[in-house]
Amino acid sequence: MNSAATTIFDEIPVREGAEESDAVPQSVLLFYLGTAFLLGVLNQFSIRMVGLMPVNELLLCAVLGHAALWLVLAHRLPGPLPAPRLLGVILACQVLGFAGYMLSDLWRQSQTGDMIRGWSRMLFLAIDIGAFSLLFGATRRAFTFLQIGLIFSFVECLVHGPLFGDYWKFGFAFPVTLAVLLAAPRWFGDRGAIAACLLLGAVHSLLDFRSLGGVCLLLGALLALRSIHLLTRKFVLLGGSLLVLCVLPWGIQRAFSDSGDRATRSNVERSAMLQAAWEGFAKSPLLGQGSWFSNSNVMDEFLIIRTQNARLAGVGGFADDDADGMAIHSQILVALAEGGVFGAAFFFAYGALLLWGVWFCLTDAPWDWELPVRIFVLLIAFWNLLMSPFSGTHRVEIAMAVVLLLLLWKQRAQLLHSSPSSTPCDG
Repeated sequence: MNSAATTIFDEIPVREGAEESDAVPQSVLLFYLGTAFLLGVLNQFSIRMVGLMPVNELLLCAVLGHAALWLVLAHRLPGPLPAPRLLGVILACQVLGFAGYMLSDLWRQSQTGDMIRGWSRMLFLAIDIGAFSLLFGATRRAFTFLQIGLIFSFVECLVHGPLFGDYWKFGFAFPVTLAVLLAAPRWFGDRGAIAACLLLGAVHSLLDFRSLGGVCLLLGALLALRSIHLLTRKFVLLGGSLLVLCVLPWGIQRAFSDSGDRATRSNVERSAMLQAAWEGFAKSPLLGQGSWFSNSNVMDEFLIIRTQNARLAGVGGFADDDADGMAIHSQILVALAEGGVFGAAFFFAYGALLLWGVWFCLTDAPWDWELPVRIFVLLIAFWNLLMSPFSGTHRVEIAMAVVLLLLLWKQRAQLLHSSPSSTPCDG
């Protein structure tokens, strides 16, 4: 292992001059790669326990159990962890968030079942991050195997049927997108990746998957930026970021405007969720409203706001009392509303790291055929941070994105050590 990696991984005993995969026993490596592939295939499968628990979390618990046994018998982990110091900071933020949830639930006297669900959600997120750190730290190929497995995740919709009967949006869209993003750069290089992203964006938009279509079009534009000089690229990215901040209010209003009955119903519900969560946080920014809002009026407010929005948009079909079991679609807003600013500590750090990860991939990271998929994962993770629930399968996806960021952090450290005065990918 080179000296930069030795500095990062000084807590983990590995052989001098060896790569990460060389430092891991072959049996462990095969176990990790097979597990990563299965995590992809089984990504959409869940079982009902306290709430809906992804099957993947059972596999991730098995990975941690195996590592704990290895640590007891061999007095070391099976392999290195990526960027363990940054991992420690992230887990510390998660512990702070867990403490925020506990304080909020005890203060609000949340119902026992909802309290257990809320605390379990925070605990399993930490477990998932730890297990993915073992998988990706042992070999970077585990990330590739996971993405290949995700290509076959459509099997769940064939077994149970897709949500709302939409086979494309809830069955084949993500697998097809990942297959194209893995194949196009490997066979046709960076220009092939750009063309593939633009084509995917058009297809998703035509098939009414607006969010994924927008992400693919954005990915194509960002990859095209890598063709210009590094310094110019950084100025363009900074200017573009400021422009996005300026037009964001208009963009949100446009996104939630009328665009067909089905889209309007989705917009009405999502906008009501965001408004209810924000108002819940504003009423108690330090303590929050407790896990799943079991002893607060946040969900009642959601129903009122949704009814008002539906009336203004001219759509109907919403029941007045169907909020039971519904998860608000915004990871950071629901953490703020449930646990207050302390409960959302992890998501603040996570959001900042996602922005850094995209910046690094577009500026200093060298070209690699997996780079489009990495950026895609980060963009989807940032969208989910803003517009997807903090529950079920999303916990596993958050953990996977966190450990991808750790890999990128490690890569940055290695680049700085190997050529501190050079620019690794100067357009």
